[in-house]
Amino acid sequence: MSFSNNVKEELFKVLPQARHCRIAELAALIGFGATEVRADAFCFDNRMTGLKAQTLIYRIFKFESGEAAGRNLFTLRCSKPEMTEILEALKVKKGDSQIFSVDKQGQNIHNTLRNDIVPGMLVCTQTCCKRAFLRGAFLACGSLSDPEKDYHLEFVLKNEKQAFMLREVLSSLSVETGTVMRKKTYVLYIKDSEMIAMLLTLTDAHVALMDLENIRILKEVRNDVNRRVNCETANIEKTVRAASKQVEDIRFLASQPGFDELPEELKVTAALRLEHPEVSLSELAMLHPTSVSRSGINHRLRRLCELAEKAGKRRS
Repeated sequence: MSFSNNVKEELFKVLPQARHCRIAELAALIGFGATEVRADAFCFDNRMTGLKAQTLIYRIFKFESGEAAGRNLFTLRCSKPEMTEILEALKVKKGDSQIFSVDKQGQNIHNTLRNDIVPGMLVCTQTCCKRAFLRGAFLACGSLSDPEKDYHLEFVLKNEKQAFMLREVLSSLSVETGTVMRKKTYVLYIKDSEMIAMLLTLTDAHVALMDLENIRILKEVRNDVNRRVNCETANIEKTVRAASKQVEDIRFLASQPGFDELPEELKVTAALRLEHPEVSLSELAMLHPTSVSRSGINHRLRRLCELAEKAGKRRS
């Protein structure tokens, strides 16, 4: 099962205690998840969304909504009086042929076809209701990539009005999203792991949050190890290149007249470098018969390389 489905299964089991929070979550489920709102039924193309809506309808209104599962549709049937009560509770006014949404001042702001509802802002004026609303929104139209592969959470919405309204709710809770058009849908997305963790916290997906945090920690440790390994590899390569040049310069210098006249410490260092071309400067210092520091060895090798360079220039 995907990480996204695990999150949805966890959210499916979360039931708000307060009636106003239940109404807010139901508004999101119907507004973002219903493919059609008929005079006597809500239609969903996702069974989990429909079942959560059915549970909330019973807990809020005590209506025994009948369900009918078609090939690609999950339908909740209610009587017309029940439908009217539900839509009024969701702050959605139902006309003869249209659904009207209302803004937070209670004024009609637009009208749409029945399969294009935007939930009313009146249902999520409190922080607790906004959190419940987000839970319903994720169940209805959200998805989350496996954080092992990528950090990407998104909501796929039917129209610009829905995208604007959901973005406003998210922004009011300090969750910032990007927006992109995908075919004929509007997509709100989050790619920041901190923001994704915040949204999981807000929706009460605590198990998913723990899984995400564990993955984040493992990825950070893995990345840190990789950085250290890459750094050490680069240092080793640098040391090998430097040692190879030192060996090459010492061999050249040894073939030139006057090598035997060099100071004894330079000749000892040169002999040890030729005998141990793979060791580091610190290891080379430890091999010396007399006490010498790493910087001292480095100074001697630089001096040998400079002498080899001068001898090469004179020869050319």
